Amino acid sequence: MASVRRVLLAASCDEESEAFRHLLQPHESISEQDLDLGLLNREPPVLPQDGNDDSRNSSQSLLEDLLVHLAARKFGAAAKSAKDEMILGIDPQTFVRWEQIEAQSAEIKGFIDDLHGLLLKSEWSAFSISTFSRVVKRLQNPRARQRFLSFAFQILRLSLQPKSAEVENKFFDEAVRLLLLGVTDLWSTIRKDCAKMAATIVFEFSSLKHIEQFMDSLLCVAMGSRSVSADKSQVTAWTEREGALLALSVLLRSIEIESTAQQVKVNEDSKVSQVKDDIKGMLGIRQLPMIKYRFGSNGSHTFTQLPRCLVQTLKPAIYQCLRHDQLSVRQLSAQCLVEYASLCEEPTRLLIFQEVISKLNRINRSDKISDDSARNPEESELLDAFEAEGLLDVLARMAPRLPSTFLFKHWKFVFPTLEKYVIHIASSVRQKSSSVVLALAKQSLSATSDDEASLKLMVQMLLSLSKQLQDESSLCWQRKEGRLLSIDVLINVLGQSLLNCSSGAGKLLRWKPAPTKSYHRSRSLADLQTCFWAHEQAQSATWAKTKGMDEDQSALNSNKAESKSLVHDINTWIEKNNGQNGLPASGNEFWQQIMSGFIAQTKEAFESSQFELRRISRQVLPGLMRLVVWTDQLNFLSLTEVVVESADKSWSWTCVKNIVLYLRYLEESMVAMGDNVECSTSLKLTTDWKTVWHNLMMLESGAQSLSIDTEAIVAKVEAKMLAFLSVDTVTDPPQQVTRLLDGALRLIHEQLPKAMQLLEVWNTSVNIDNSLDRQFCIFLVPLLPAVVSTLQVLNERHGSSNSSWSDRIHSHEVDLSWNSRWLCLVRIILSWLLCDDMFRWITLSKSEAQSHLLDSLSVVLHFSNTSLSRAEEDEEMDRILQCLQDTFTSTQVCTQDSNYFFLMDIYMQVWLRCLKGSNSTPKVVIAVAQLYSQRQQNCGGSDAKTTAAENISAEAWDDWDGDEVQQASPVGDISTSDFLFQEVLDYLDISQLNLLREAIRSIPDIAGMNDIPAEHISQMQQQIEACTHT
Repeated sequence: MASVRRVLLAASCDEESEAFRHLLQPHESISEQDLDLGLLNREPPVLPQDGNDDSRNSSQSLLEDLLVHLAARKFGAAAKSAKDEMILGIDPQTFVRWEQIEAQSAEIKGFIDDLHGLLLKSEWSAFSISTFSRVVKRLQNPRARQRFLSFAFQILRLSLQPKSAEVENKFFDEAVRLLLLGVTDLWSTIRKDCAKMAATIVFEFSSLKHIEQFMDSLLCVAMGSRSVSADKSQVTAWTEREGALLALSVLLRSIEIESTAQQVKVNEDSKVSQVKDDIKGMLGIRQLPMIKYRFGSNGSHTFTQLPRCLVQTLKPAIYQCLRHDQLSVRQLSAQCLVEYASLCEEPTRLLIFQEVISKLNRINRSDKISDDSARNPEESELLDAFEAEGLLDVLARMAPRLPSTFLFKHWKFVFPTLEKYVIHIASSVRQKSSSVVLALAKQSLSATSDDEASLKLMVQMLLSLSKQLQDESSLCWQRKEGRLLSIDVLINVLGQSLLNCSSGAGKLLRWKPAPTKSYHRSRSLADLQTCFWAHEQAQSATWAKTKGMDEDQSALNSNKAESKSLVHDINTWIEKNNGQNGLPASGNEFWQQIMSGFIAQTKEAFESSQFELRRISRQVLPGLMRLVVWTDQLNFLSLTEVVVESADKSWSWTCVKNIVLYLRYLEESMVAMGDNVECSTSLKLTTDWKTVWHNLMMLESGAQSLSIDTEAIVAKVEAKMLAFLSVDTVTDPPQQVTRLLDGALRLIHEQLPKAMQLLEVWNTSVNIDNSLDRQFCIFLVPLLPAVVSTLQVLNERHGSSNSSWSDRIHSHEVDLSWNSRWLCLVRIILSWLLCDDMFRWITLSKSEAQSHLLDSLSVVLHFSNTSLSRAEEDEEMDRILQCLQDTFTSTQVCTQDSNYFFLMDIYMQVWLRCLKGSNSTPKVVIAVAQLYSQRQQNCGGSDAKTTAAENISAEAWDDWDGDEVQQASPVGDISTSDFLFQEVLDYLDISQLNLLREAIRSIPDIAGMNDIPAEHISQMQQQIEACTHT
């Protein structure tokens, strides 16, 4: 013992090293190789106490001092904590001394490691184990406490040898206290680690009695009837309850079930009463297989029954914890109850499910659930938010573990219960109710031809949710929101099924375009057909894969030669059922009933004045419209929705917008896949397009020129633009197609700044709304290059150089002349380029938006059939030049290949227009030369830098898009031709090149060229001359 005291009290490095050598030196007797922990426990402590601390935290024995020393030196407990306290009850000067000694010699660390190993090999009694608990409570540094607990649990596991009955009881009492101390620690990381380690240790206890002792202690802590902390105010601390439930959950998951007998076969007559027998539980007539429970991964113990505390105490404790105000406690409680149910026989699982339903309906065990009480849930009161959310969480977690037959038979009780809680004032309860619907709906993913129960369940869910609520005007908005949450869940389940099926639908939905590095768009007919703008908006255009459902469906598909979607399977079952039990006789009738109900409820919420209903309806609508396509219910547009009275309401236009976007998404996939698309899918898509175009034209003809509904204006613009972009460029498009574009352009133009508006299109009765302009901009900027390219192709195919194709169409009050249409596009692009409103560039970065806008302006300037007067063209070219000079600097543009290409192309087109109209050109010539020169300087400079320096981003304070900047491609030296400038020249015809060749000869004589290096001007001239001779 003297050597232990010398180690603890050593004042120098040499003194401590000598003490360690004496303590750790080999002894003649094998029994003397280990420390005598019993003797150390009886010896008084020697470490100086903290004078500011009371005696509660002081050491009680020399063993406790030794463990404190190990915690400080081995596990870092001497590091200062947030409270500036390291280990309670120890004089701070002691830690200073230990740190100084350790800093002087690396040998000390080796001695400490040897001491650690010696303690692991020593024999620990119940009294010695109790010392660990005292030290743990004194450690203030959480990381050190985590490491020390791991060491203590390691010793505990090594000390589980058989002992006499009395010694064994005392030992396991202390072991349980230590384990509880770890699993209920204040830090969540420590609780999680200790819960995992505790499960391994507990299942190595010598008997079921001790295992049950620990489980019972966990349940007592979870209920709050036992406190682990010495502070009695912590009796109901949620951290202790959470830790206890976490440890219990790990223990339950570690129990494995082993069946030792074959299930008794049930004849056909018994199958009819199977559900009734399930409800009776253990009193049922059906025999059950013999069950054995293996505790732990290595099966240390095998029992034929679960511990008594689980059977008798777990459920009351869990039901109490489900009411706790802490979310994590409720979630772990639900998890524990479901894991316990999974260990029980099926009748017991069904009984627990019924108990939860009864509690949600406030029905006592002796009460009988009648049909009337199920259908009139309003007669009973709702539970408070915490308990309701906890019980609904249990239902959601238990549903996958219950037979579909049982759920289908009891849907008439389950559904009213869920409907009852969707009116709850707490949104978390309403959302949890929809999560139960999700869990039940996922049962249908496992449907097979032999087991139709899950399909029947899905059919019943669809029918129940499609029925409109009676006297809806008197219902609270919470019920309507909850109903839409459940509808949204079913739509997503059906959508995920379509995504994952192996049929034509799944192939179309899963196809994705390969990423492209092209920095500019080609403007040919073939490129327009393969322009994947709808896939670029995939987040709005189709269903996103959900990880959990995707894995479930993939696992199911691996067992099938060819998987079908739920929509297909439901259609097959409905046809097979042939109208029995009051169901529709055909799949089309079934989906017409379902979709009409869903659409009517969504529309009511869409047009509601309640914000929550408007929000959820807009969340549901895109998926609902996609499902309308796959269930062949597009006729709803003709039957009920598209009428003259609703043509200026946002509902109709939003429906059309979502359908058009989705059909275009499918068409892009179909064109790309070519012959790999099934003929039936191709024909269906063609038919759907005809239906949508017919109804869109009806909607357009009924629309008024003015609308006071802001949302309706936005929806109208978006729908018209998407419809214009979706014109089939292979066949002749509808003659009204440019009317859709003109109507959208007029609405956008009305919100431009007054200085940008055209007198011909100006509407004096409209007040400018900046928020409207911002919404137009956010939506249209990514699509604008495709819009102007589509317009160019249409006019090249159907027009002539003197008049545009659209101008020859019968005039309409919304139609624009070709010149006005061209000017509108230019003004819109320039206005959005000049915008410095940061709220526009959140979903789309500013640099990316500028690239789209420059691309669009470049295409517009290539239009050959504009016939502006000389004054009009001169004014417009000046406006373009001024906008570009105000928006971009040469340095900023030249760091991005795409922006340089577009901007140079724009300048060249402006230059050519000025030359053709005999307008003044110096301003644009100087702009071209400056841009070319800056590009040469940047490329030459980048070639001289090291490779590492080439990737440095711009450091300007206002360059917040720096991460997205694409570095200019080095040219090599300043005498090398600019390959991007060459691409701009390649777009010009011979007459345009000849005009430039004549014009470049006078460049050096233009005033303002003196600041541009002569070699750059000469290089540009040579590049243009060389291009004219090729």
